[in-house]
Amino acid sequence: MTRPVETPLPENFLDQAEGSWTLPSFWYTDLEIFAREKEKIFYKNWWYVGAASQVSKPGEFLTATVIDQDIFVIRGGDQILRAFYNVCRHRAHQLVHGRGCNRMLVCPYHGWTYDIEGRLKGGRNLEGMKNFDRRDFGLVAVRVETLAGLVFVNLDTDAVPLADISRSMIKDMRAHCPGLDDLVLARQHELETAANWKTLVDNDLESYHSATAHPSLMGQLDYSTFEVWEDQWTTCHAMSSANPEDPAYPVDTNDPVKRAIYTWLWPNTAFFIAPGGNNLGVFQMIPTGPESSIQRWDFYFENEQPSEREQAYLDWTIDTLIPEDTALYENVQRGLRSRGYSQGRFVIAGDRPEWSEHHVHQFQKLVRDALLADS
Repeated sequence: MTRPVETPLPENFLDQAEGSWTLPSFWYTDLEIFAREKEKIFYKNWWYVGAASQVSKPGEFLTATVIDQDIFVIRGGDQILRAFYNVCRHRAHQLVHGRGCNRMLVCPYHGWTYDIEGRLKGGRNLEGMKNFDRRDFGLVAVRVETLAGLVFVNLDTDAVPLADISRSMIKDMRAHCPGLDDLVLARQHELETAANWKTLVDNDLESYHSATAHPSLMGQLDYSTFEVWEDQWTTCHAMSSANPEDPAYPVDTNDPVKRAIYTWLWPNTAFFIAPGGNNLGVFQMIPTGPESSIQRWDFYFENEQPSEREQAYLDWTIDTLIPEDTALYENVQRGLRSRGYSQGRFVIAGDRPEWSEHHVHQFQKLVRDALLADS
């Protein structure tokens, strides 16, 4: 696309939140920017895959796609969880699809066979091949870690361990939800969205829009109790329930979760814990193009079958909250193409963190630094 004339950037644009301009609008529409994000952001950071309980037995596997790289995680016979690129080392056919359980992995193209630890075990007419050692043709490994029962992968062999960058975030999540590590996947929801992935993250890292765009949410949560904190790679918002009788956020004095907490992990994964029983919502903002994304929502509860009030929370989230935000995402994305807009300004309110956009600034600075590194 032809880039519009841009507002000149400050010399150190985005270095300080106070007085800072936002990222230029073409960073949300440009194909070259998106290609650079794949290499500089998504191939180098932790990507949510699913629940560890889905791959708890030897041979159980779960597939995922990191932008355009197919991978799968699988539990080995030694109980170790591994991840591999989902491609046969012979002629590049995909090995497995979806979710399942296999004792051996057989390529559907030519029948090359791998064990569940990724070693090549055999194939027709391999014996006697010159200069061929099957030990050189095992599956290519991908880094994998678990966090509070969730599985993440990283294509970068030199990346900082997930446990290191999420330490303070997961401590806060466990403090707010004492049963966090024992939850099970109960519901999944996906939605194609006509917006750049950063548009989704920008929106979800501030509550400045809530009073205007989320009237029902304003009645459920007490924004006077709003607290925020952050470190380099994560942010956290927390507040108390305003209406314990509200069906979407019902709270009893005996409930283990007293406050709502929203945390975000760089670059594209957020976690919601609602007041009430032990629960977790995972929101992954998956890029599919410069101006398109998939919203992936995974909901975890104490049981696979949601209770009546958990179902009410799901209904409100899926039928009310997500559509409200989706309308915002897609409207803003259209505006980012307008000839009347190129950059905006952050509202920074140190004494009113609930109305401040400093976490959006933090995110956009991480994006800026990642894309301009070594350029």
